[in-house]
Amino acid sequence: MTIADLRSLFLDGERQLNRLVLAVAATMLVVASAAGLYQVFSRFVLQIPAHWSEPLVKVTLIWMVYLGLMSAARSGSMIAVDFLFELTSGRLRSVMRAMITIAMLIVFAVLIYHGWRAVYLVRNQTIAGLGVSASWVYSAIPLGAGFAALAVIAQFLDPPAAKSGAEIP
Repeated sequence: MTIADLRSLFLDGERQLNRLVLAVAATMLVVASAAGLYQVFSRFVLQIPAHWSEPLVKVTLIWMVYLGLMSAARSGSMIAVDFLFELTSGRLRSVMRAMITIAMLIVFAVLIYHGWRAVYLVRNQTIAGLGVSASWVYSAIPLGAGFAALAVIAQFLDPPAAKSGAEIP
């Protein structure tokens, strides 16, 4: 197996994983919206508050954001440096891309490390209203950061095509 084959295999795997993770993030948004809608309906129409709906909205939104990091990192929309890229070309642009990739990987490594520490620290706590361990909520941090780190590497290996000035909003 050649380096090009490994690169292609990695990019294909990342693309499939990104689709799956983005679908789960979108599902989390649907669940949060439905729970919020039910919360309003239950409280104001049925006059019976649903104590579980608010924490469920919070948990699903947290998961949605951290899972959405992968897609944002892959599209290159995490750090907007378009202005600097327009001023540079050639080798300097490549060096900038490498520095940005390294900086993002460092940030995600910190999130992974401290996220797992947070998961460990809250392992005995439960989410009021849901009765699930708080570590399930906090595990979105290292998991989302790990997925995003993979996407950053994929974005470095296979950058999106350059936009023309007419395409930039």
